[in-house]
Amino acid sequence: MKNIKKYIPDFLLKAISGIVETYGNITGKNVEKTQSYLDLLIKAISKRGLYAEDMRGWDIGLILKSSKLYDVGKIAVKDEILNKHGKLTEEEFAEIKKHPTSGEGIIEKMKQKSTEHEFLKHAKIFASTHHEKWDGSGYPKGLKGLEIPLEGRLMAIADVYDALVSDRPYKEAFSHEEAVEIITDNKGKAFDPDLVDVFLEISGEFKKISMKGK
Repeated sequence: MKNIKKYIPDFLLKAISGIVETYGNITGKNVEKTQSYLDLLIKAISKRGLYAEDMRGWDIGLILKSSKLYDVGKIAVKDEILNKHGKLTEEEFAEIKKHPTSGEGIIEKMKQKSTEHEFLKHAKIFASTHHEKWDGSGYPKGLKGLEIPLEGRLMAIADVYDALVSDRPYKEAFSHEEAVEIITDNKGKAFDPDLVDVFLEISGEFKKISMKGK
């Protein structure tokens, strides 16, 4: 594996840490777990030879680091919406749905001022596509199936699992078993069916990570 330090300067890593801390217990404490879930999925599909062409040339360490920026667009969403207890109004949800596009724009501006283009290229994909759905019903672009980059399809599972098993202002955590059932029920709808099959094979490892710190 390549030395990731030569690709990512300290200022960028510090910027990532600051962004994570901004969200406290909404996303900050979950970013490392989400990254670990993503790591599990990537290693599992690599072992199985799944989507080998899409992953050709990937520096996995770089990919995992870049994934930390997947929710950066939420800095454009009002705190009262992010921290709201209870169901969002249609207008509030419309604001939430803007964060992938906001994240894409933020990372593009970073890209213009940095030489770390490979790192930011993947970060931009994670940020802009992690809410797209396999059946085309996601946002912001309504991409469908393999139109969705692999980064986005992987993060969709990692992010949703983490959201389900974590306490949030608007809900209590679901159990691991409930989270697995929800993801299974959305196979071929929200999620890439092949990736769901891999997730089910390694879901026990997801549970171990989810229990850390509880």
